[in-house]
Amino acid sequence: MINKPIFSLSVIGLIGLVIRLYYFPFDLPIIYDSIDYFSYAVVVSQQGQLPIGWDLTNNGWPVFLSLFFSVFNSQNFLEFTYLQRFLTITISVLTIIPVYLLCNRFVDKKFAIIGAAFFAFDPRIITNSLLGIVEPSYILLGTLSLFLFLSKRFTIILLSFITLALFAIIRYEGFLILIPFLAIFFARYRKDGKIIQKMFLLSGVFFLTIFPMTYAMYEATGDDGIISPIFSGGINYVSAHIIEGIPDTDDPIYGENLEQNRFVLFVSLGIINLVKFLGWVLIPTFVLFAPIGFFLLFQNRDYKMVTIIVFGLTMLIPAFYLYGRGIEETRYLYIIFPIFCLMSSLTIKKVCEKIKKENLFIIIIISGILLSSLIFLDYKKIDYEHEKESYLIAKDIVSIAGGINHYVPESKYIHVADLENNWPEIPLPKETSYNQSFEIKKISPNSFSTLVEYIENSKDEGLTHIVTDGKQNKLEFLNDVFYNEVEFPYLIKEYDSTEKGFQYHVKAYKIDYEKFAKFQIKN
Repeated sequence: MINKPIFSLSVIGLIGLVIRLYYFPFDLPIIYDSIDYFSYAVVVSQQGQLPIGWDLTNNGWPVFLSLFFSVFNSQNFLEFTYLQRFLTITISVLTIIPVYLLCNRFVDKKFAIIGAAFFAFDPRIITNSLLGIVEPSYILLGTLSLFLFLSKRFTIILLSFITLALFAIIRYEGFLILIPFLAIFFARYRKDGKIIQKMFLLSGVFFLTIFPMTYAMYEATGDDGIISPIFSGGINYVSAHIIEGIPDTDDPIYGENLEQNRFVLFVSLGIINLVKFLGWVLIPTFVLFAPIGFFLLFQNRDYKMVTIIVFGLTMLIPAFYLYGRGIEETRYLYIIFPIFCLMSSLTIKKVCEKIKKENLFIIIIISGILLSSLIFLDYKKIDYEHEKESYLIAKDIVSIAGGINHYVPESKYIHVADLENNWPEIPLPKETSYNQSFEIKKISPNSFSTLVEYIENSKDEGLTHIVTDGKQNKLEFLNDVFYNEVEFPYLIKEYDSTEKGFQYHVKAYKIDYEKFAKFQIKN
C-alpha cells in the first residue's frame, strides 16, 4: 500500500471524507462568518453580478460558491447550507493531493503519503472543513502555489503565479506572498539573461488573473477588495490606533481608557498569542514531529528551504496582526499546516533511516495520527441536541421579536434563523458596509450593570424583548429576570421553550415601554 501512492492517497482521502461526514452537523445551519459568505453567494447567484454596495472582504470564496448555488435544484434553506459545507469538505479532502506533492519535493513518495495523512486526519482541519468558510480553498490554493513555485520549469512557475492570484482573491492576505515569490525567483535565476522579462511576465500574469475580480469589486463598491484592504485595513489600523495612539472606541483593548503603551501592548500580545497558539495547534497531530522537522528542514539550505521558510513567515504576519488586536482564533494558522505536514514527514524519514521495518512503522504512525485525531474530535464534539434546540428556539424568538439582548453562545443562531424565516430573500447592507441589515437586532448588554440602564440605553437601538436562560455564565440582572419575573411588571412573558417540549429552558419577555416609564417614575 505504502509503495502505491495513488491507492494510498485514495484510501487516506476516503477515510478523511468518512470522518468529515460522520461529524457533519445535519439539521444545523451555518453560523458566524459562514452566514456572510452564504448570503453573498445567494445574492450573486440571484442577481448574476456582485451586489452593489456590499463591501464584503475576501469575496472570492462566495463568488465561487454562487456558481453552485445558481444550478442547485432546491428551495430548501438548510439544503443550501449543506451544499456549502459539502463543498468545503470536498476541497479539504482534495488538498491532500497538493500536500502530498509538496512533501514529495523534499522526501520520497512513501513519506510524502504520511504528510498527506497528517493533513487529512488533523482534527482542526476536519472541524474547519465543516464550517463552510474560506480556509479550505485558501489552504488548497496556497499549497498548490507553493508546490508549483518549487518547480525548475518556468512554465510551471508561471502557472504558480496564476494559482497565487487565485490565492489572493480568496483571501487578500495571499497578496503578501507576491513580492517574496518574485524576490526568490530573482535569486534563483539572477544569471538568466532574460530574468527581467520573465519577472515582468510573472507579475503580468498575476495581475491579469486578479484584474476581473478587482474590477468587478471596484464597480460594485468602489474598492478593489484585494490590494486596498491591506493598506486601509491592517496597515492603516496599526498606524492610526497603535502608533499614533488614536483611540478605537469600538475596540475593547485599544479604546479610550488604555494607559499602557499601545505599540508595546500590540507587539507583546502578538508575540505571546502567536507562540501560544502555534504550540496549541501542534496538539495532537504534529507535536511529536513538526518541531524536529523544523530543524531538519535547515539541513539542505537551498532555494526550496528558503521558499518554505519565507512562505511560512509571510503567512504568519496576518496572524501576528490579529493576535496583536486580541483576536484569539487558531484558524489564522491553518495556512501553514501543510508546512507542518512537510516538517513531520522529514522527521518520519529521519527516524526510518534508523529502523529496518519502515513500512510497518509508517503504517503505525498513520494509524496513530488517525487515532489521536478521533480522540481529540470526540473530546471536542458539540452537544448536538443542545445546539439543535438552540437553533429551533432561535427561530421561535425571531418570529416574535424585533430586537433582543445577546445570550451567548446560543444567540449565534439568531441571524441565521432570521435568514431562514425570510428565505429566499437575503438582507443587504443599508449602505456600503461589511454587515448585513437583519430584521432582528442583537444588542449587547455587557457594558451595563442593571436591567433598567440596559433598557434605557437600548430602546432607540430597537430593543423589544429580553431573552434569558438563567445560566451561571450569563449577566446577573438577566438571570434575575429568569428566576424572579414577577418583580418586573414591565416585562410580559411571550415565550417559554419548555412549553414546546425543549430541554433547553429559555424565556423571552416583551418590554412594555409604557409600564417601564411608569416603573422608572415610581423608583
